[in-house]
Amino acid sequence: MIAAVVLPLCLLVSFLKIGKSQAFSSRNGLWPHRNPFHFSLFSIPTTNSNIESKFWDFQDHRCYAEVAKPVGRGVSQLFAKESKPEVILIHGFGCSTVYWRETIRYLITAGYTVHALDLLGQGKSEKPGRAEGIQYSIDLWANMVDSYAKMANANKRDNGIVLVGNSLGSCVALAAATGDFNTTSPYIASNVKGICMFNCGIGMNSRNIIRDPAWNFVQRSLLAAAFDILDFLIFGNAAMIDFLLNKVVTQELLKDALTGLYQCAPVPDDRVDDALVDSFYYPAKDVGSVETLNQIYTNDPGKTPMEYHQDNAKLSELPIQLIWGDSDGVTPIEGSVGQFYTALAQETDSNVALRVINAGHVPFDEIPECNEVFLEWLEQIA
Repeated sequence: MIAAVVLPLCLLVSFLKIGKSQAFSSRNGLWPHRNPFHFSLFSIPTTNSNIESKFWDFQDHRCYAEVAKPVGRGVSQLFAKESKPEVILIHGFGCSTVYWRETIRYLITAGYTVHALDLLGQGKSEKPGRAEGIQYSIDLWANMVDSYAKMANANKRDNGIVLVGNSLGSCVALAAATGDFNTTSPYIASNVKGICMFNCGIGMNSRNIIRDPAWNFVQRSLLAAAFDILDFLIFGNAAMIDFLLNKVVTQELLKDALTGLYQCAPVPDDRVDDALVDSFYYPAKDVGSVETLNQIYTNDPGKTPMEYHQDNAKLSELPIQLIWGDSDGVTPIEGSVGQFYTALAQETDSNVALRVINAGHVPFDEIPECNEVFLEWLEQIA
């Protein structure tokens, strides 16, 4: 029980490991004064002039973003184009801008401007709840990303926008790219040039696995009952979540869990540094984090990636790159989403490309070299 809430902060490893062998099988705010650490965005030295950290308002709530500018011209003749789309990075559950550090380094070295966002309710962004009129959903976050892009004028040079998502952040990217959320004038949908997804999730939470067509009625009923029990005992139990977050979760426990996620790294302990651990630990101490976690686990998970494709013809033409770690126990390539994109990538003249690498759920930070795959695709569509 404790692991099921400790590891939500580490991408639901314990709970969803069960899903790898069963449910996922494809058999037919602010870190206030409490945070004493100042972490670097990059794992190699950069100049502060390359990075702008800022807060902006979304629905009257402060949200955090970092904008990274290109490090300079002439770094590599391989990336010689003058007109490049701006890139928006959308993190997964419980994560933040921090774990995009290597992706950002690769992108700015190649001459791209990068926007990394902390989604409302996560990272350094505020964590409002129902009392403030906030119901967390994929649509809410897609609206947030769209609002940010419009506010930042991310298409100011008319070079387009590329969205990059990890896990549930991939679902946010799909919603934002298609305008498939509640708004009358989406900005990104008119300017998007492509989507890159690292280990695409099935929705805001894992309840969407119930909708997998591989299950029969009895299996779906049993899964629904299991989720209901977990919600009753843990995820819908604010007192239990508060106890676990504030009395049980420690930085040491988080480090051990994250190291388990980074097992494909040559030296996992080197990748799981203090900056990464703190980026999970401190947001969980913010006011509102208990309800945020409760909502993310128990609210409507939104559409599956398969449903986004079914409902939006645009996704049959828009360039899409998938990069997937074959050792991912959270969203395994053998699951329904992985198999869906595997099939799409194998179609003749497909707009979908898939590269499977030896990595886990966070390949771009665990194995930084895999960002070269992303860059190769990006240069083709830029």
